[in-house]
Amino acid sequence: MKTVAHCITPYLQTAGPWVYEQIRHNIHYRSIILTQEIFDVESYPVDLLYSPEMLSRTQIFLNRLVRKFIGQYSYYTPIIRKERVALLHAHFGYEGCRVLWAKRKTKVPLITSFYGADATEYSRYSFWMRRYKSLFEEGEIFLAEGTAMALKLLEMGCDENKIKIQKLGVDVDRIDYKERTFDEQVRFLICAGFKEKKGIDFALKGLARALSIYSFDFELTLIGDGIERPKLEEMVTTLGLSEHTKFCGMLPYNQVLEQLNHHDVLLQTSVTAKNGDGEGGAPVILLDAQAAGMPIIATKHGDIPEYVIDGKNAFLCQEHDVEELADNIVGLVGKQQQWSKMGRIGREHVEKNYNSKLQILSLEALYDEVS
Repeated sequence: MKTVAHCITPYLQTAGPWVYEQIRHNIHYRSIILTQEIFDVESYPVDLLYSPEMLSRTQIFLNRLVRKFIGQYSYYTPIIRKERVALLHAHFGYEGCRVLWAKRKTKVPLITSFYGADATEYSRYSFWMRRYKSLFEEGEIFLAEGTAMALKLLEMGCDENKIKIQKLGVDVDRIDYKERTFDEQVRFLICAGFKEKKGIDFALKGLARALSIYSFDFELTLIGDGIERPKLEEMVTTLGLSEHTKFCGMLPYNQVLEQLNHHDVLLQTSVTAKNGDGEGGAPVILLDAQAAGMPIIATKHGDIPEYVIDGKNAFLCQEHDVEELADNIVGLVGKQQQWSKMGRIGREHVEKNYNSKLQILSLEALYDEVS
């Protein structure tokens, strides 16, 4: 059995669920982890993990010195040889850049997955574009989770023959499905980092406008945290939503899945931030929510239109269009009798196209092309 080394730092944080699904379901490949920082291995257990945190103080110092001056993870080279690694899989573009040293030294092929800000934001900086130029020249395959991300990589200068669309996946067996029915209260859920590109302020404005058009009982739960939390808390008060709104902070993935069945509708109104940051692909919470049977209110941003089925299990609007967003919310609230059908369509969509146990087969087929 060949060995693939998954390179990601830290292991694992925000990217936990969707990266982990690419690691734990391998069938024909043995997975090991190469990281610079262990964050939460308890939630994402693996058979074998290497981190410089396990080294002596002298080795840790030398590793940091090399990282600082050449921006590379030279520490990986002897491990790759020792474990007879057949393939490197870097998660995020910047991680691909940092393992080029090890790739050159070991002659091991490299696949790099881009997910979001590593393409949409980092591409604004000449420093990173110089590094990406080398990565695109030397790497074998570059994975995008959808058409929008693939086009972004092409725009950044990646050879179109090296770009492959590899859909992300979720463990549908782990996600409980529930038929949604209307019971006089609509329970909205937002699950995202509190940053500009998530468009949470836009969602709040849209919800407030919807309530001014058509009054209905609601509850809004926000799972997440980040730099924009004070601003969002103030907006909730200013817009008159505070009585029905709850901030839960960050929750582990298993608790997020539990929350899905306590809510009716997912709001995912991603936008392009002023600094160019965007989803690149699409938030994986969209897949979790659909698998759980939730109708979706979202934006036509990144690969979101590929992740949901607009008009069938989701209502999409243009970024920052508060009126259209409000109309979509009102329209969905007025179609309670269709929620169960929308939920079934969403579940089937994820089972067919985004089931992690099926997606691993296409991923391993790509591994076979280069290893």
